[in-house]
Amino acid sequence: MNNKLISVILTGGKSSRMNYLNKSFLKINDQFFIEKIISSLKDKTETICINANNDIEIYKDFKLTIIQDVLKGYKGPLAGLHSAMNHYKDTSNEIWFAIFPTDAPIIDTNLIDLFQSQKKENCQAYIPKINDVIEPMFSFWSIKSFDYLESILQKNDGYKIMKFAQEIGFEYLNFEKRSKADFFNVNSPEDYESLLRLI
Repeated sequence: MNNKLISVILTGGKSSRMNYLNKSFLKINDQFFIEKIISSLKDKTETICINANNDIEIYKDFKLTIIQDVLKGYKGPLAGLHSAMNHYKDTSNEIWFAIFPTDAPIIDTNLIDLFQSQKKENCQAYIPKINDVIEPMFSFWSIKSFDYLESILQKNDGYKIMKFAQEIGFEYLNFEKRSKADFFNVNSPEDYESLLRLI
């Protein structure tokens, strides 16, 4: 049986390498990055939410739940995951969360199908290994890890995703991408130009 999956689009970073531009609103094929991500995810997950700390009013146009970081201070992507877990923590003890960065607009959602095919009995996280490269920014997390996540974020800034995964127990999802543009992260203007060339 599939567990309920909530997709969290992470937009809460500073974008310092992108000259502080909001990468959600870069365009690809006349679509904002975040629009393309939402379109990809909507048929695969029951709920999509946006983790945002800036430009809140603009994100409201997408008619999705917007969740700001509960723990302030730009504590990294785990802070966005924690905030989403905190928002939905009373819904069910079988919830899983998928995180997707707003700066990777092309997502092969077969990765979600691969996750849903797992038994999910003996671990609390699944980390993709895409073309043999570990990609924790496209990962899956059980609500059961919430209490521990909260405790470590209260004590630490910038906690590494893989360190957290190792501590709670995880498995890899081995996945082959179909194009070089899939899961391509745009961290700088040069990356943006590279992605546009790839498509």
